[in-house]
Amino acid sequence: MVFPKVAIMGKKPFIIHDPYFHEAKRLGYRARSVFKLLEIQEKFGIIRPTDRVLDLASAPGSFLQAITKIVRPDIPVVGIDIQKIEPFGHGNVKLLQADVNDFETIHAFIETLGITRFDVITSDIAPATTGHTGVDQYRSVELNLAIVHIADEFLKKNGTLILKVFVGEDVNDLIGPIKERYAKLKRFKPKACRDRSFEEYFICLGKK
Repeated sequence: MVFPKVAIMGKKPFIIHDPYFHEAKRLGYRARSVFKLLEIQEKFGIIRPTDRVLDLASAPGSFLQAITKIVRPDIPVVGIDIQKIEPFGHGNVKLLQADVNDFETIHAFIETLGITRFDVITSDIAPATTGHTGVDQYRSVELNLAIVHIADEFLKKNGTLILKVFVGEDVNDLIGPIKERYAKLKRFKPKACRDRSFEEYFICLGKK
């Protein structure tokens, strides 16, 4: 099978439509990123059928698709993104278009759902990349710190937080607050991450 490639000066070309892309399309998932969450779930077993899950930076919605296959259909699942997320047709999935930094809007929306705490919060957030690695990594840390603060409010004690992080020299600015708040931090790079990517997933276990 031949995949289209993009050449970058000084670097090897990378595959845009790789096997994960095609497998996601075949299975009806909205993005190849679903396999990252599925790998995390297989390794850590972080989502249970009775868990209430909040997914941040959800668009286009592949994480939500995977989550709805794990949790019971009567358990609420909430997805939030600055971009519009097309509905799924699942009555238990509630969607909001909002920025992760707009805490008041997020708080008001979750309050209307009658939810006080979630068992798990997931996020596949990434900044709009500039091509400057240091800038992109710094912005990733900033966005994830916003999600850590959302979890302060909405994740229950002993709950689990999953973050996607562009790892660079500023990453300790994120690791410090995580270790203050969680009993364990496990770092994991799923196979579905592209080899050239500097992203990792932080599995934050046991909210204090």
